[in-house]
Amino acid sequence: MRDKQLLQNDSSNSKENPNTSKPNDIDAKKVLNKKSFIEKWEHSPYWFISGSYKVLHSIWMVVMAVGMFLAWLIALLAT
Repeated sequence: MRDKQLLQNDSSNSKENPNTSKPNDIDAKKVLNKKSFIEKWEHSPYWFISGSYKVLHSIWMVVMAVGMFLAWLIALLAT
């Protein structure tokens, strides 16, 4: 429900919130334009920060691939 309210671009944000009796002042454009920490880290203009993201992301992908292989192997041997 909150996502639908944020994405609507009409006067529904100016209505009062029944829980707090205060105007609901959420700006949909600000919420949609906000970048997460991971996106900022990945697209940083500094080479050390973006490089550390790439290294850690690669390590995480290898760990996940090994884990998936082990899960598949255990499932195969269990049947």
